[in-house]
Amino acid sequence: MNTPPRNDAAPSGNGASANRSNTSPDSTLARLPLTPPARHNAPAGTSGVAADRIAVHAKDLRARVLAFIVGQGPHGATDDEGEAALGIKCQTYTPRRGELVALGLVVDSGRRRNTVSGRPAAVWVTPNHAPPTPKPEGGAA
Repeated sequence: MNTPPRNDAAPSGNGASANRSNTSPDSTLARLPLTPPARHNAPAGTSGVAADRIAVHAKDLRARVLAFIVGQGPHGATDDEGEAALGIKCQTYTPRRGELVALGLVVDSGRRRNTVSGRPAAVWVTPNHAPPTPKPEGGAA
């Protein structure tokens, strides 16, 4: 029997409601309309099965990834650093960080740090720690 993937963004009984505001980071993440993606060209539907299984945990994993990056402040974190600190495999960590980027909660700082293997990696920060966007020269008068 095929059951539809659980929507981890669905409101829970103790979350925000129309009559009650809840602006905590946890409630914001709980309301996000994200479903883990599945590759449609994966062999024998393996990607769909994986997406269905992670959907139950995706909200909590996103919250952990966001909390880690927030905690790093202006120093930020590479995916490699986050994976090691949180004990999350790259196949799980990177998609959750990507979802946070898609939501505008995490941005590329423009800086790079070497991974354990010595390769440069993006340093991710919250938008308030991102470098200012350069203004165009000769702007409108």
